[in-house]
Amino acid sequence: MLRKIFISILVLIAAAAAVVFWVFRPIPATHPALQAGLPDLVALRHYYANADSSWRYRLSPDGKYLAWLESKYLKPALWVRPLEGETTEIFHTSDEVRWYQWSADGRYLLYQADRDGWENDVIVSIDVTQPGAEPRSYDFGRDVKSWIHAVPAESGADILVAHNARDARKFDLFRLNLDSGETTPLEQVSELGVQWRVNRRGDIYAKTVFETPDDWRTELLQPDGSWMQIAEGGLEDWFSVLAEPDENGEILAVSTLGRDTSALIRFDPATRTQEILFEDETVDLSWVEAHPATGAPLSAVSYPDYQRRAYFDPAYQAMLGAIPQEGQVALHRVSSTNDMSKMIVETEHSTKGWSKFLIDAERDEVTTIATPPIAAFAQHMSEMEPVSFPARDGLTLHATLTRPKGVTQAAPMVILIHGGPVTRSGWGFNGFHSWLANRGYVVLDVNYRGSGGFGRAFREAAVGEVSRKMHLDIVDARAWAVAEGLADPEKVGVLGGSFGGLKVLTALTESPDLFAAGININGISDISTMLQEVPAYWQGWPSWYLKYIGDPEDPEDLADIRDRSPLYNAAAVEAPLLIIQGSNDVRVIQDQADRMVQALEEAGKEVDYMLLNGAGHQFSAWGWKTRIIAHRRMARFLATHLGGRADGFDYAVLGAHVLPW
Repeated sequence: MLRKIFISILVLIAAAAAVVFWVFRPIPATHPALQAGLPDLVALRHYYANADSSWRYRLSPDGKYLAWLESKYLKPALWVRPLEGETTEIFHTSDEVRWYQWSADGRYLLYQADRDGWENDVIVSIDVTQPGAEPRSYDFGRDVKSWIHAVPAESGADILVAHNARDARKFDLFRLNLDSGETTPLEQVSELGVQWRVNRRGDIYAKTVFETPDDWRTELLQPDGSWMQIAEGGLEDWFSVLAEPDENGEILAVSTLGRDTSALIRFDPATRTQEILFEDETVDLSWVEAHPATGAPLSAVSYPDYQRRAYFDPAYQAMLGAIPQEGQVALHRVSSTNDMSKMIVETEHSTKGWSKFLIDAERDEVTTIATPPIAAFAQHMSEMEPVSFPARDGLTLHATLTRPKGVTQAAPMVILIHGGPVTRSGWGFNGFHSWLANRGYVVLDVNYRGSGGFGRAFREAAVGEVSRKMHLDIVDARAWAVAEGLADPEKVGVLGGSFGGLKVLTALTESPDLFAAGININGISDISTMLQEVPAYWQGWPSWYLKYIGDPEDPEDLADIRDRSPLYNAAAVEAPLLIIQGSNDVRVIQDQADRMVQALEEAGKEVDYMLLNGAGHQFSAWGWKTRIIAHRRMARFLATHLGGRADGFDYAVLGAHVLPW
């Protein structure tokens, strides 16, 4: 009897295993260009669920402790150890921690948590001096969004926070004591919005006041307590103060006033004269690094193609130069002590990921902290390269290209379309690019007109051109890739999220004969309703919308906007389409996806709808299980319609479906 029961159990286990392996069976590459030469397939878990990964290494301001993020039993956790020691404390959290920082006194780790996908972030602290301490939330009310404005270097257990509890449209500034949880109001916003600059003590010394997005002014606090206006501008301008006035009364700032691209300047508020310290005439500055104590500039960084740096401090340049570098890399100073005697710098390589190094200037030492596990698969990954090509009207478009390793013929291509739209894609390690290329796709990530980072003229080339020339930029990118012998013209897909999702839907409705498949993630289908659907605190959005798209209150404009909205052109879609939508998205609400799916189904079109319950708009806020499940769906969709390959059984995929956390 026992033998029969044992045999029955074995049969059931074998049957269950057979079902699992059938459900998670691999899909081999079918495109002719991929039949020879593809490298080993790097499993999905190595990109988005690697239990050996550790990241976000940060030094405490006094250099006594080192913290980082790492999973523990497949759950997120913050790890802390003395820099001169081995004992490690692990602090568990149920939050998906995207970033964190130390408090000025080195006692707390701080982060913001979006716990329901609705982007109503709460501020959280963990007291690292208490072993096993639980995360403490500073919640300012239901449906209130809060954020950490600043952690001034000499503020002890105080930080500055902003939240919109008083008025959902505006963020007021407060001082929060992490020990007591008490807040002290600093400034209540009566205008459209205010951006503050604070010194090491947490005192406001400059602010930019927005009456409207088209009318802002920057003011500097004077010794007598009055405010002196030092700059003003409109929607396409900015003037960002970086540090308090020096002994000569001059300030560092990044400015676009009177310019096409931004520049780092030394500015005299009294005379409104400036000295340009660094400019890159082809692109805007990406960031400026300053000394945490003195505010003196250390370097300025831009990305015309690869990372470009201008150094202002020879000692700092020498410190970064001591870091081992192999091939094309980008450098990122991610943490430093207040005195800059120690710092953590990451090197970014397009196939090896992000390696972490600790620099100790006093000992003249560089120590490797961590090498990413993904680097073990670098031989199976493809280098990313910057490329550029002309649009049909002569405008130069910049993009990044990642080709499948070992593939020399025209292959299936995925054109990636970033969101924003005033963001940009650039060179570096991108797990999504690498994952797609490893599965057999040429990946072309296009900075279409209107993208940020390429100057005022490039942005304004998109005025009135949403779903017109902006769409034709994607068509021209496809034509360039085909002409270069990179892409099989019959197997070009488009993939994008948010505003990029709008452009995916536009590609399939405006040029249905050019694209073989599309994936839209949290994308806009009806731009005529967007003004009524975004969060209340997105007060700058209407001005951009009216300038670049039109006025939906005007009947003629409304008719034109709807004509350019994919929802009203669903019958034109010919290619298979996968729509992925977060149910808790507050930026592009679920109704945008629901109505598009309904319109496609009524038109008899092929559409695959994946609703992610509890997920919000931002991919970075999705938990590892959501990412794994969504990526598996995308891989199998693309393999079916473009001819690349897809993973088979992966215990991370199984875990994403069955684990309760």
